[in-house]
Amino acid sequence: MSRKPVGAKAGAATTLAAGLLLAATVPAAATSAPDSTGPIDQIVSNMTIDELIGQMTWTYVYGNSATDDSMAEENQARYGVDTPAEVVDKFDLGGVLYFAWSNPGIVNDPKVAAELSNGLQQVSETDGSGIPLAVTIDQEGGIVARMAAPVTVLPGNMALGATWDADLAYAQGAVLGAEMAAVGVNVDFAPVVDVNTNPANPVIGVRSMGEDPANVAALGVAQIQGMQDQGVSAAAKHFPGHGDTATDSHTGLPIVSYDRATLDQHLVPFRQAIDAGVDMIMTAHVIVEAIDPDMPGTLSPAVLTDLLRDELGFDGLITTDALDMDALKKLPDNPLDDGDIAVLAIQAGSDILLMSPDVPATFEAVNAAVESGDITRERLEESVTRILEWKEESGVWADPSVDVDAVEQIVGNDEHAATAQEIAERSVTLLRNEDDTLPLDAGSTVFVTGWGATGVPNLATALTDHGAEVTAHPAAFPNQAQIDAAVAAAEGHDAIVVMTMTPTGAANVTSQQNYLDALIETGIPVVQVPVRNPYDVAWAEPAAQIATYGYQLPSLRALAAAVMGDVNPSGALPVNVPTADGEGTLFEMGFGLSYEDDGEQPGPGPQPQPPAQQYGFFLTNSWSGGAADHAFPYGRFTDEVLIGDWDGDGRDSITVRRGAEFHVNNRPTGGPAESTFVYGRPGDVVLVGDWDGNGTDTLAVRRGAEYHVKNSLVGGPADQVVVYGRAGDQVLVGDWDGSGKDTFAVRRGAEIHVTNTLRAGAADQAFVYGRPGDQLLAGDWDGDGKDTFAVRRGHVYHVSDALSGGPAEKVVAFGRAGDEVFVGDWDGNGTDTLGVRRAP
Repeated sequence: MSRKPVGAKAGAATTLAAGLLLAATVPAAATSAPDSTGPIDQIVSNMTIDELIGQMTWTYVYGNSATDDSMAEENQARYGVDTPAEVVDKFDLGGVLYFAWSNPGIVNDPKVAAELSNGLQQVSETDGSGIPLAVTIDQEGGIVARMAAPVTVLPGNMALGATWDADLAYAQGAVLGAEMAAVGVNVDFAPVVDVNTNPANPVIGVRSMGEDPANVAALGVAQIQGMQDQGVSAAAKHFPGHGDTATDSHTGLPIVSYDRATLDQHLVPFRQAIDAGVDMIMTAHVIVEAIDPDMPGTLSPAVLTDLLRDELGFDGLITTDALDMDALKKLPDNPLDDGDIAVLAIQAGSDILLMSPDVPATFEAVNAAVESGDITRERLEESVTRILEWKEESGVWADPSVDVDAVEQIVGNDEHAATAQEIAERSVTLLRNEDDTLPLDAGSTVFVTGWGATGVPNLATALTDHGAEVTAHPAAFPNQAQIDAAVAAAEGHDAIVVMTMTPTGAANVTSQQNYLDALIETGIPVVQVPVRNPYDVAWAEPAAQIATYGYQLPSLRALAAAVMGDVNPSGALPVNVPTADGEGTLFEMGFGLSYEDDGEQPGPGPQPQPPAQQYGFFLTNSWSGGAADHAFPYGRFTDEVLIGDWDGDGRDSITVRRGAEFHVNNRPTGGPAESTFVYGRPGDVVLVGDWDGNGTDTLAVRRGAEYHVKNSLVGGPADQVVVYGRAGDQVLVGDWDGSGKDTFAVRRGAEIHVTNTLRAGAADQAFVYGRPGDQLLAGDWDGDGKDTFAVRRGHVYHVSDALSGGPAEKVVAFGRAGDEVFVGDWDGNGTDTLGVRRAP
């Protein structure tokens, strides 16, 4: 396999010694007569046919612990045993899959999930196959999440798509990966990389990142990297694309009849995911007539072998989508039983049989196919070899257990919650705002109504938190009497916020449309909020329309902040929104208003507008205040920011730090990091300087009064360790004598102690400048090659060009008092100036 392991757990070695250790963990019967020099080959060659089928079988088990028999009736009906442990043992399972209905304890208690994972791994090691399990889940974020709070609640993929921000996509993947790894999950069947080109798609919709293949690909790859950097394998789905379907494959058989050129657009995210080293790809139960007019992708050799393996070059794991979905039972003139489906999936090229509806029937049918020659033993060994190689390379085999006591420190922590809220706030998309209806004034009376028995009161609470006086009135699909009652209740309010949600069933659509029309007729300004697919905005023309792409708490809180003006909408549509008759385009992909727009309202076919930047980095190249010369987003708002000239070109740019991991960018323009490395410990104070005078800035980390200096951006041990000052000092780095080598100054109150060398001992110079409460900045303000000081009070800067104390030589204003401030030479002219970072 040519998997590109990123952030894999320690121990994922591929040496012969490591492989022999693996072989030693398998039951003796499986390794007693090795006939291959490769340890995994030895294991596989000694497996029985049933053991091979078991490794390929990944399915759900009922219960909240390995030995829980409270759901014995369900396990008996499906597997003929009582507990999850007995299912793993009986079938030598290769993997398990968590659901809210099969493992209800995991939904709101991540420690239960961690204990269940550990228990099942122990059973697999001691009683089952002897090989660690793939522990899997569908935790996409948004409307598909098997675990709820306190696990971080994410707004969902289409909300992410509306940010058009790959850094946020990486952050979302990292949150999913870190939290799933903490509870013992090693595979997340995410992200969805389907390109949602059909507004009537009943099963994908907001699970997709949008309609633009390039945006979906960029955000999908970033999510994959974020997840796999945390040691959890991602699975890009649903190959070769489920985004243009009009049928839900859970209940029927979707068929798409577009040509190969159109298919190629749907393949763009999969191609890029493969290039980025995605571990797994999940199949779609969709007939793609351009490739195979008879069989859905899951059962088609033309799709899985010819297209995915041979043409696209994927050599990772192929998993079916759930084999119990109705699509596979509804092939025209081709009735299949459960055993047929398993055999056909293997013949098509899948490695994993996910959620076989009848596991005993699967074993029976595959055994019969081997006996008849329809499936060879070699074909099964090929898939099991891939599975075992993945288990070794990903670190699953080395250490499948997790620390249950550490779960609560990781799952739902403040940084992860901030990431979810940032995605939500950046996604809110203002599509209509007649007569500046929004934002509402503090103290406005607001009637909140529409779809969502919990969503309406949750939004009401959020609006109250932002200063509105709110009446909550849930009304999902009201009849005429309920509409009349709501209209009467809305009387006297300053505004109406009505949440809509594209449902199944024409009657429910008509009910919501009638309700919306009746509320508009009151003459009270109506704000329509589609809280799932944004296509609902074609129903009417109220005073204002805002798309949230989700109804999770972060989205509703972001919506409330936008309605009340505490967040300026900056999202841009990730899909085209058609007119009500479907004949034209109402809002084009990329469209989005903000409160700084000139008020021109959209009509058919508006021109896309990039979202106005409200947050991120604002850089100035002069000491004159005023507007920023550069503005761009980079990293996450929870990152620590470091400024330095990382490549020695004379221009400073930005690195962000997460724990001990540094993401380096050599240009002040945003975009993805150019390199990533690890240095020091997460709790270290980090300083940037040119310690050896070679023109390239690198890092020092500080622990108390001890400094560990590194002269290259490569991680590893320090090049030099020195002690200076006291542990409680504030520390600044600068070239105080113009020698080209940076050293230290420490500050105690308003007293500055400067040293010109990387050595211990007394200061070379000490003086007083500014006030003890000032923020202190170091820089070369006049371009003479010598760094000195500026102090900051609010958004006013007092600059001194000499290390002598006394009054400031220059006073300027830049940014806002709450901004985070950095010093850098952004244009390479030798003179340092300012950059500020503004968070929501």
